[in-house]
Amino acid sequence: MDKENSTIKAGDKRTRRVISSISDADTSVSEKKNIKQKKKKQKNKESDTQDDSQDEQEINIASKLQSINQKLSNMLTKDSSDLKELIKDVVLHLKEDMLGSLVLSIEKVESELFEKELENGKLAKEIEKLGKTIIEHKNENERLQKQINTQGETNETKMNELEQYSRRSNIKLEGIPDKENETINETAKKVIQTLNKNIPDLNLTMNDIDITHRIGIFKKNNDRPIVLKMVSRMKRSYIMRHAKHLRKQSAPIYINDHLTKLNAHVFACVRKKQTDIVTSAWSRDGVIYYRDVNEHIHKVSPEQFHYWIDLPWPTSR
Repeated sequence: MDKENSTIKAGDKRTRRVISSISDADTSVSEKKNIKQKKKKQKNKESDTQDDSQDEQEINIASKLQSINQKLSNMLTKDSSDLKELIKDVVLHLKEDMLGSLVLSIEKVESELFEKELENGKLAKEIEKLGKTIIEHKNENERLQKQINTQGETNETKMNELEQYSRRSNIKLEGIPDKENETINETAKKVIQTLNKNIPDLNLTMNDIDITHRIGIFKKNNDRPIVLKMVSRMKRSYIMRHAKHLRKQSAPIYINDHLTKLNAHVFACVRKKQTDIVTSAWSRDGVIYYRDVNEHIHKVSPEQFHYWIDLPWPTSR
């Protein structure tokens, strides 16, 4: 397009130069005419015949020059109109080319966007599917965790019951004087002597005892508890029935079931956490009981253990 514009401008310049030359020639003829007229006057008006002939020639030349000038002017106007049409056509073609290219670009972008939308839709469905799978797995994990927790609690309860059952022949005694480096036989003799003295018709001997021992490390002014495992369950039951008599002495002896760690903790919670409701608590064969203010007796089942454990301790224990 720049080349065509430069060509058009060059043609305009040539045309203008031609018109300028003709105008110059016309002007030159007019000047010569004036000079000749002056010379004519200087020569004292030469013959009228020669003057008239010369004037006619000059008029003819001027007329021809004007005709040529007019034609060139018409030619320039025509050429300018053609140039305008040419420029208009070129611009129109350029606009059509640019518009076509722009339309193609837009169509390409729209096609790419459509493909992206399809891909995004597919990804959204996959994400939704994965989300549902994750929720299902989460729910399944929660269900399994509940089962595990329940099973763990069940296993803990069963283990506690088995451990308590293994202690069914045991008795725990507190309040029997202790000494440093006390042997098992010395402990057994102290137990036999104390129980026979305070329980009538017991007649306890070493043959009635499977094993006996102190619990914990010796400390001065702190009598360690004693665990007594009986051979005969009947004699154990007889001792437990008379246990309350030993608690009422001036130097009380406390006889209780040999509870597991969990049962002992629950027993302490029942005795101390709700003193406004519980008036007394005890255990029999590893089972915990308590009496309320209305003199009703309640059995504490393993399912109720967490209730008592979760209760707050009183400010002063």
